[in-house]
Amino acid sequence: MISWLQTNLQKHFRYLFIVLLVVVIVAFVFTIGAAPGIGDGRQGNANVSFFENDMSTETLQRAFFNEAYYSALLSGAPLSQEQLSQYAFNRASAIHIANQHNIPGPNADQLTEHIRELGMFQGPDQTFNPEAYARFRDEIRLSGQITEGDLSRIMADDYRANKVFEALSEPGFVLESEVIEDLARDETLWSVNVATYDYADFEPEIEATLEQLEAFFAENNVRYTAPARRVISFVELRALDLMNDVEFIEDDLKNYHARNGSRYTKTVPAPEPAEGEEPAEPTVEPATFEESKDQVEFDYKLEKARELGQSKAENLGLALVEADNTVGTGANLSIEQIESIVEKQNLELKETTPFARNERPLGLNWSQNLIALSFQLNETRIYSQPVIEGDSTFILFLEKETSEFVPNFKTVEPRVREDFAAEETLRLRDTHADELAAKLQEAGADAFTSVAEENEFSVATFEDFKRRDTVEGLDPSLVFFIAELEAGEVSEATIRADKGYVVQVTKKDVPEITPDNEEFETRIAALKDNYQRYAVSQYISKVTNEELLRGGLASN
Repeated sequence: MISWLQTNLQKHFRYLFIVLLVVVIVAFVFTIGAAPGIGDGRQGNANVSFFENDMSTETLQRAFFNEAYYSALLSGAPLSQEQLSQYAFNRASAIHIANQHNIPGPNADQLTEHIRELGMFQGPDQTFNPEAYARFRDEIRLSGQITEGDLSRIMADDYRANKVFEALSEPGFVLESEVIEDLARDETLWSVNVATYDYADFEPEIEATLEQLEAFFAENNVRYTAPARRVISFVELRALDLMNDVEFIEDDLKNYHARNGSRYTKTVPAPEPAEGEEPAEPTVEPATFEESKDQVEFDYKLEKARELGQSKAENLGLALVEADNTVGTGANLSIEQIESIVEKQNLELKETTPFARNERPLGLNWSQNLIALSFQLNETRIYSQPVIEGDSTFILFLEKETSEFVPNFKTVEPRVREDFAAEETLRLRDTHADELAAKLQEAGADAFTSVAEENEFSVATFEDFKRRDTVEGLDPSLVFFIAELEAGEVSEATIRADKGYVVQVTKKDVPEITPDNEEFETRIAALKDNYQRYAVSQYISKVTNEELLRGGLASN
C-alpha cells in the first residue's frame, strides 16, 4: 500500500506535489548569500529579486522561505532545509506565471474547499478532519509566529499555483498494455523464502602493499584533494559594542514601551485560596514602564545600536564604492586601499583563518550565508555590501585564496590505508555474498533452506502477499528486487546495511487482468497524471533556472 504521505500529496494536494517533483529535476546548485550582500560589491544599492520577491535583505529572504515552509507544512509534506529552498523558488515561479496571466485568487467557497483538501487536515480515512483544522488554528494563535491572515494569503497563493498547473497540464498518453501490466504487478500473489546473512562481524584481514596503496591513491586522488581555501578580512559592527554610543531621554524609553508593551509582562501570584478551595494559577499581566524600565532601556539601546551599526556599515560601503569609481576602468581597489579606507572610518579590520566552502573560519560562528558570500567574492568583486547577521552588520573583503591541490602520498598515507581497507572489505563482502548466492541457485528448489542454513544463513518464509502489502519482518524492497523472477527461481545476492539477502520465489500467482477490471480506469488516470506531472515539472524547472541565473542566485 502506498504511504500516507504519497496518498495525501497525490490525492489532496495534487499540483503542489508537482512542485515537489521539480526539486528532483533542478539541474544546478544555487546558493543564497546573506542579504543585502548578494550581488556585486561595486553596486551602489542591492537589487536582488526573484520575480516579484525582493531578496535584498535577510528579513525579506527569511519571509520568502517562511511562506514556502508553511505552504509545504499545510500540504502535509515535511521538507529538509535544502528541499525547502528549492521548493520555495519553484513555488514562486508558479505564482509568477499566475500573476502574468491574471489568474484570480479563490473566493470564500473555493478557499474553503482548498483548505478541506490540504494534507495537514486529512484524517486517517483521507477526508477532512475539522478537529485537526481547529487544533492547527489554535496552535498558530498560541505560537505567534504567523497570523491567520498571512496563512490565508499563503493558501490563496497555493490555490493560484494549482490553477497554473491545471492550465499547463495535458493528458499523458498511456498504452492499455502498460495499465494491465501495472495492475497485474500490484495484484500478483507472492510466497518467498528469504535467506539472510549477517555481515555485522565480517572483518577480513586486509594486507595492503605499498604499491597497492599508491595505485589506490592515484586512482582516487580526487577524494584527497585539499579544497580551495580563502582568507577573508572583515569589518563587524556588533550592536552590543555600540550600545554605549546610543543617546536617549526618558521619553524615548516611554514611547518605546508604549509601542512594544506586549513584550513586557509580570507574573502575579494568585491570592491565597479560601479553606477547601483549590489554589488558583498565577496570572501574567502587562508590566508598567517603571516595572520594566531596565529591560526597556536595554532593548531600546540594542535596537538603536543595530541601526547605528548598519549606518556605519553603509557609510563604509559608500566610501568603498566612491573610491572604486575613481580607480578607473579595468582596475580594482587593492586590499591595501581598503585597509586605508577602513582605518579612516575608525573601524577595525579583522581577518579569518583559511577556510573552505564547507568549513567555518576557526573561532568564528559564521552562518552559511556569510560563508557562501565569502566565496562569491572574486578579483573584480573584492568586497561585499553590508550584510546583516543577527545583531551584527558585516562587510567582507577577499584577502587571499589558496587553490585546491593534491597532497603528497606520504602526507595522507594513513587515510589512504584506511580507505583502501574499507573498500577492500566491501569488495570481499560482495564477493562472499555472490558466492553464497551461487550455491543457493545451484542447490535446487527443495534444498534451498538446508543449503542456506549450512552456510550460516537464517531463513524466513513469507506467504501469499502482494507487493504493496506491509508484511511484518519482510523488507518490501526485496519484492521489487525479485519482480522478474518466476516461481522456483533464486535471486542474486543483495546487501542492505549489514545484512545480505538471497530470495527464493516459492509461488508467484499472476492474475489475468482485462480492461474490464474495476481498477482499470482509476489506474489509467493515475498513470496519465504521472506523465503530465513530469512534463509540467520540466517546464517549471526551466522557468526557475532562468530566473535564478538572471538574478545571480545560481551558477550553471
